[in-house]
Amino acid sequence: MSLLGYFRSPFPSAEGFSAYRMPGVAVHGPLILAASLLGFLLCWPHPMLRPLVAAWVLAGVYLGRDLAVRCHYYPLLTMLCWAASAIVLIRPAPIARFGASHRVISAVLSGAVGAVLFLVAFVMTREEDSGR
Repeated sequence: MSLLGYFRSPFPSAEGFSAYRMPGVAVHGPLILAASLLGFLLCWPHPMLRPLVAAWVLAGVYLGRDLAVRCHYYPLLTMLCWAASAIVLIRPAPIARFGASHRVISAVLSGAVGAVLFLVAFVMTREEDSGR
């Protein structure tokens, strides 16, 4: 499977015994929203960093999907995901001030999120290739 195969299905099936079925969207939705908002708050004040918001959105969609599946097996992770999402959604002003005043840190965080996303994609596709 190629590296891009990881990005084929942003929302897994919730039918049958799928691990995404519960809590699935209840975790994935807030993570997408929180990651997108976090990226927007950190990067949008700086025109040069605006394209990096895409890394945050993709991380919310694809890493959020992987976390949502893991939440099926680890219920405490569900609570942690909801708490992290709530912090971002309830207190955006301090995050926005931080993003506006720290251009380099925002760029480094965005780069780190993008690197983690592609590292996870690489490891997940490599595991599927070696499992055949």
